[in-house]
Amino acid sequence: MKITLPQAQLLKHLQMVEHAVNDRSTLPILSNVLMQTEGDDLVLTATDLDVGIQCRFPITSPAAAGSVALPARRLTTIIRELPDDTVTLEAKKNHTAIVNCGSSSFRIPGLPPEDFPMLPPLDAEQGVVIPQGKFKRLIERTLYAMSLEESRFILNGAYLIADGSGLTVVATDGRRLAVAKSPVTTAGKAGFQVVVPAKTIRELSRLLHDGAPDDVTLTPLKDNQLMFRFGPIRMMTRLIEGQFPQYEKVIPPPSKQIFAANRLLLTQAIRRASLMTTATSQAVVFELGENKLVVSKESQDVGSAREEISVNYNGEPMTIAFNPEFWLEVFKTMDDDDVRVEVSGADKPAVIREPDFVYIVLPMRIS
Repeated sequence: MKITLPQAQLLKHLQMVEHAVNDRSTLPILSNVLMQTEGDDLVLTATDLDVGIQCRFPITSPAAAGSVALPARRLTTIIRELPDDTVTLEAKKNHTAIVNCGSSSFRIPGLPPEDFPMLPPLDAEQGVVIPQGKFKRLIERTLYAMSLEESRFILNGAYLIADGSGLTVVATDGRRLAVAKSPVTTAGKAGFQVVVPAKTIRELSRLLHDGAPDDVTLTPLKDNQLMFRFGPIRMMTRLIEGQFPQYEKVIPPPSKQIFAANRLLLTQAIRRASLMTTATSQAVVFELGENKLVVSKESQDVGSAREEISVNYNGEPMTIAFNPEFWLEVFKTMDDDDVRVEVSGADKPAVIREPDFVYIVLPMRIS
């Protein structure tokens, strides 16, 4: 195998796949990236057996076809440090690669490419097709609500529901719930309901682009796997087995008690109050009165903060405590200047309700 291509092009595509590499695996081959030529394309593949990412892109016809498996992190680091020039990579019979660029030359020992695990073949069945920007938006509006507690494995990911009405993405950690929905370009022959691991969701958020013209195709595979295809990328993921909670049952009916506030002003007030939180005292207090909201935090160890902002509210006076991060994270994903929050009581969940989005936050006890 011998290929010649620009340094920037090789680096860009190596960075697309290297996050799937597992350097801690007991299988040394999983710390490698597989490089293989197929016609006029170079195909890069990396996997940790749970997530696999493959990137295919055209290059000038290779001088010699073939394949090689090279240490992914080391190769990416070397290519990153090379000058913006043409790179020549040649694989030798002993699974060693010679990399030349300008006056620089490297010899990189690899492993037999035939030991590299292959990604599963594509299913002939048509998958669900959705514009790349819309799918990225669904992920951005929900990923922050995924659980980080390893003991609640079924919540360590996002619940994807594909049916005739569109694609829904749900995430919850048991204290908040985010549900986002979008229409799709093609519904596919059969819908599906799957739980995609958090690592895959974060990788998709990194790889997807708002303005990209390519659609994303989601195709269920055998052995509890799901395939994503978009642009030059093909991503395979194993799915989390188990029953996701019946999230629809925890969405409360609409409340007539609603406060409307400027999103930026509310964000700033919450962020400033959160400066007074500690690891053992995280709750920030919302005090609602007629057309005003006082956001405060008092901590015996670090001090106190208090800020009043104008809101549109004519309901009963109310005092509720929340984890401030649960608001700051969702506000980052919103586009409108104003935000409307339903509040039913001090011990009731608060709700942001939009046509294609629902967000629920449980209150905290005030100590």
